[in-house]
Amino acid sequence: MHLVEKLTNIIFLKKYIILPLLGVLFGVSINYFLIFSEQQEYTNYLIKDALLASLLGVFITVVISKTVKVLNKILPYQKKIGTRLFIGVLTHFIISFFITVFFFYVYKVYFFEVKNFIKIYYSSIIKLGIILLILTIVFEVIYFALYSYYSYSKLQIEIVKQERKQIELQLNALKSQLSPHFLFNSLNTISSLIYKDESSAEIFIRRLAKMYDFTLKSYHQKLITLQEEIDFVNAYIYLIQTRFKDKFSCIISIEDDVLETKIPPLTLQMLVENAVKHNQMSINTPLLISIKSNGFEVVVENNITKVPINIISFNIGLKNIEARYLLIADKAISIIKNEKFIVKLPLIR
Repeated sequence: MHLVEKLTNIIFLKKYIILPLLGVLFGVSINYFLIFSEQQEYTNYLIKDALLASLLGVFITVVISKTVKVLNKILPYQKKIGTRLFIGVLTHFIISFFITVFFFYVYKVYFFEVKNFIKIYYSSIIKLGIILLILTIVFEVIYFALYSYYSYSKLQIEIVKQERKQIELQLNALKSQLSPHFLFNSLNTISSLIYKDESSAEIFIRRLAKMYDFTLKSYHQKLITLQEEIDFVNAYIYLIQTRFKDKFSCIISIEDDVLETKIPPLTLQMLVENAVKHNQMSINTPLLISIKSNGFEVVVENNITKVPINIISFNIGLKNIEARYLLIADKAISIIKNEKFIVKLPLIR
């Protein structure tokens, strides 16, 4: 991919050198043709002629390069390739033909005081038109090939960048899930349950193992079904409920017809984790979380209690979720904070 990017830069970053060289070659060649097209033996090809022709060629190539940019904005190749090629050939032929004929006319009338210009050089102008038409067609085909190559290379680079960004976001979500703090609290809970209730301790360990197994398996997935995410969240909720008992409650109410829709992995879990992290819980003021759907989005809301001591919120989890939604589905999540904290997640079909 670095090689593709390097080759693309070589072609397009050096256009300011290539364009003048092409202009000089074009101008000198056309000028030579116009002077000797009628086999006028008494005509001498002077340095002055070559210099003027070179300047004319550079001028024409600059004008054409500007019109190419305009055409790319008005009628890009992605919309209609055939129409764009035809319009490009027609526009550039007209520009190059009339500029060349105009300057040739001024040159002959000013330096040689030629009269009856059209009559004398009619056949040369016809030949010039044919040559310019062929050159314009060749130019458009070559430019289209280079433009297609550049667009493809740029697209591949963007795909790689997006995949890399996606992996980084997934990794950040994974790091959050595998945080030492969460693991430490889980192990403490297991240690406490072993002496009180071996059956609950066994279930807790199985749910914890299921949660980590899901986390590792979903690491490389951009999207999972809502059903898979809910199964994972249920395992996570069991761990939290076992730890906080009646201080915590989470009710999930999802319609059956949206269970197969897609959602970025660990999304609901991160929202539940954020709610647990940023709210104090007690018997009198429990943390109440609701996860429900309305047909086109999942709504996660929780009541707002006192903020725990020494907790500083950088909204990293929310930023991670929002970035993944924009990257994967080009959709934005909705965040509302009033009496409750509400996050609305669009479902991806």
